[in-house]
Amino acid sequence: RRSSDLMKKLLFALIIALGAINAQAQKTPHAIGAHFGGSTIDLEYQYHFSKRNFLDVTAGVFNLSDGFAMQAVYNWNFKQWPQWTPRFATWKFWGGFGGGIGHYEHDDYDGMFIGPVGTIGFGFTLKDVPFTLGLDYRPMVAFNLGHGDAIIDRGFRNIGLTLTYRF
Repeated sequence: RRSSDLMKKLLFALIIALGAINAQAQKTPHAIGAHFGGSTIDLEYQYHFSKRNFLDVTAGVFNLSDGFAMQAVYNWNFKQWPQWTPRFATWKFWGGFGGGIGHYEHDDYDGMFIGPVGTIGFGFTLKDVPFTLGLDYRPMVAFNLGHGDAIIDRGFRNIGLTLTYRF
């Protein structure tokens, strides 16, 4: 019987600790996730300075296998709608700008590229779990600096889904 009481107390303490971790997770400035776009598939890290702005850093494949890219974009939450679905999620509209760098090998282009990046997105953050799901457009004007100097147009078709977890 004593062992049973101890197990109940440990289980209760574990439930309280997990609840506290979940509550704390929703208040931290960090988020990790993935972006699945028309020209990139990225791992994503976000640092939220406040409810109004955040830095989004991504790294992944470019043009789905022809290279890799890293991007950093400073974003603003232009508008939030917490009352659209008050029990479900807070809806958001965001946008920002930044830059990117990478390497590309395809047909006539080969080498490093750099360029400005923009973002515009719409999505929601769940009320009970710190997940955000969004649809965004992340165009990049990529200037190829290697063989075949040109603007790589594949960065213009980067419409995709983003999923992040705030921890």
